[in-house]
Amino acid sequence: MSIELDTRAKLLNATIVAISSGGESSVRVSTVATAVGVREPSVYHFFKNREALVEAAQIERYRRSYLEMILPFEAAALMADSWEDFERSVRKIFAAVYSPERAALRIIRMNVMGAAQSSPAIAAAVIDINHETAESLARVMTFGQEKGWVTKDLDAMALSYWAIGQINGRVMAEMNPSQVDLDAWTKVSIEAVLGVYRWKETK
Repeated sequence: MSIELDTRAKLLNATIVAISSGGESSVRVSTVATAVGVREPSVYHFFKNREALVEAAQIERYRRSYLEMILPFEAAALMADSWEDFERSVRKIFAAVYSPERAALRIIRMNVMGAAQSSPAIAAAVIDINHETAESLARVMTFGQEKGWVTKDLDAMALSYWAIGQINGRVMAEMNPSQVDLDAWTKVSIEAVLGVYRWKETK
């Protein structure tokens, strides 16, 4: 990584930390510069203004929230050579993304999608990241359809967006854990996903 790209990445990381701890309003360009060890004017070499810095950080937060989830799942699922292997991959990834430690990532997505309502730049990036994530899942769905494990009656891309909606929809239950059994919610969601996928067993 070049020095310029490294500095830009450090500025984004420092801004992400600030947003995570105090929200967008807590971001101060001078504080971000100090955290990275550069002078404040250097920040404007990479970002037009404070708003552009915040937008870039929000976009990066959103992108990272999906990255660790989708790539391992696609790699594992595409190696499956039986329905049982495919099902194990689905159960494993959904159990992982529904783990308590990943709840914060869903909150980040909600936060960034909220910010997208007033920022065309964030909105455009969120749309692109959503599509890239869905495309990755769609490759898995298409693979399963070709193997006869996933129903061919449903569009692979629509199926992928629906599965992502299942994951992000957990936020509603996580906001009210005293009235929702999260383990029961996980079971319902995983069985619903597999119920849609489980073509061979129902035909």
